[in-house]
Amino acid sequence: MSKIIFPTACAMAIALAVSAGAPQAFAAEQSTSNVAGVRATPAADRDGIQRFIIKYRAGSSPTLSRTGLQQRLDAMSLQGVAASASRPIGLQSLRRAALGAEVIRTTAPLDAAQAASLLQQLRTDPDIEYAQIDARMHALSALPDDPRLPTLQWDMLDTAAGVNGPAAWAHSTGEGVVVAVLDTGVVPHPDLQPNLVAGYDFIDSVELAGDGDGRDADPTDPGDFAGGQQSTWHGTHVAGTVAAVANNGRDIAGIAYGARVQPVRVLGRGGGYESDIADAIVWASGGHVDGVPDNATPADVINMSLGGSGACAERAYYQAAIDAAVARGTTIVVAAGNDARDASQSSPASCAHVISVGAVGMDGAMAYYSNHGASVTLAAPGGDPRTGVGAARGYIWSTGNDGATVAANPALLGMAGTSMASPHVAGIVALMQSAAVAAGHEALTPQQVRQMLVTSARPFPLGLPSGMTLGAGLADAARAVQLAQGGALPELPPVNLQNGVLLSSQTGQAGTSTLYGFNVPPGTRVLNLRTMGGRGDVSLSASAGAAPTDTVAQFRSERSGNAEAIVVNQPAAGMWYLRVSGAASYSGVSVLALAR
Repeated sequence: MSKIIFPTACAMAIALAVSAGAPQAFAAEQSTSNVAGVRATPAADRDGIQRFIIKYRAGSSPTLSRTGLQQRLDAMSLQGVAASASRPIGLQSLRRAALGAEVIRTTAPLDAAQAASLLQQLRTDPDIEYAQIDARMHALSALPDDPRLPTLQWDMLDTAAGVNGPAAWAHSTGEGVVVAVLDTGVVPHPDLQPNLVAGYDFIDSVELAGDGDGRDADPTDPGDFAGGQQSTWHGTHVAGTVAAVANNGRDIAGIAYGARVQPVRVLGRGGGYESDIADAIVWASGGHVDGVPDNATPADVINMSLGGSGACAERAYYQAAIDAAVARGTTIVVAAGNDARDASQSSPASCAHVISVGAVGMDGAMAYYSNHGASVTLAAPGGDPRTGVGAARGYIWSTGNDGATVAANPALLGMAGTSMASPHVAGIVALMQSAAVAAGHEALTPQQVRQMLVTSARPFPLGLPSGMTLGAGLADAARAVQLAQGGALPELPPVNLQNGVLLSSQTGQAGTSTLYGFNVPPGTRVLNLRTMGGRGDVSLSASAGAAPTDTVAQFRSERSGNAEAIVVNQPAAGMWYLRVSGAASYSGVSVLALAR
């Protein structure tokens, strides 16, 4: 059963809760594409284990002839191994592998215990150098098995309005990186707890703290209810967006589910003081704070989904703490604010050396509440209740609690706000740092992180309202990870077109192009592809099944101006790709795909 949670001003726009583990009443199915890879299965497959690899030492009789090898296998006793079998189990030689090992099989399948017993016997033979199961491999999906990932987490999966998570997870999950979440603290949640490291409670005021004391080593959130408002469990939600546990068969997955979250409590009942927050920034980044034990696991990334009015120029202590943390190599990611105004009038969104994150809804449009302007670095999914299919689909879903004031039961909460956008980017930074180190590079500096995030950002699929700016574009985890690994910037994923829906406000520069995807349904008689309106000059190319290039395309339209048209009779069903290329700079162009 859901409930409305009315948030504090610095937190988020609106929230819904649904008990963890309960049937999802609001979710609509969303298709996803898996990224292929390989995983080994050392345990028994459904049909049992039959194949093994053994390596005989050079000069031993089995290496001298195939007959000698089979004789040695025939002489082996499998008594005990096949105690449950109706007849004796033998060993057969299949072939010699490339590096001189032998591939053998049993005449009947073994379960895991029987296979272990056979391996033990093989390894006691002094002529055998090693013995192992010939493990069966399977296609590996970079998509975790968390059941609500495909139904609720459009923000992780979508390539138009989301962060394109699966393509990044094929290369990095954030392993080895610590993300400090400076927020309301956390409450126990089974989908978050395993990924936490020790944090701290920095709230000095007993009145604000609400837990009966001041600063201590317990960052548990006792509830931030105040002034008739219910508790938000805001810090738990933010932490789950960063690193909720994945592949545990329950609930959701965080964007950097291999990373660790360090909960640092700075917001209590009625908010938190700047002095506490600044001290927490210093501590989380590895600096010393008098009266507080030094941080044993300094954070690589700090997320602050919090803020207040006033330019950072008026917040000297704030800025000093940020400067010190960045000098230590810690990247600081902050929410741009939810006041629908210029972020230059909010802190820490307007502070120097931070990555300030605005918000978009499920359609990729700027969220109605998001702060904007030159202080914003880029945008990420923050949710927008006005968009999406069904009540749940407009929100960002993460870990939380269903208690109205004090903690009760673990739950999933749906929220919206730049508070939700910021941890997506903090998690992407964790993916980038982990990928860089795994590729043999030094850890990225905060300046390098910022530049890579800006360079890898995608254009807004629906553009922006006239006169608005929201940073470099939409955060893209996969493209950012590619840059962090030292690779070239990959092409943007195709922007999805809906049948008969005009996609407006498309912009581009001369010599650049944007790729679009459109799924042509079976039985389509005529496919109509068009660009129209706006200013500048574009060309249009299209192909079925593969992205067209400057030199290879099934169909082209290269008229002067922006009115391009491609009409295909009896088109093949399936994915078609359209490329809009700028013969000159263009703006305000609309793209349409219509299948009849």
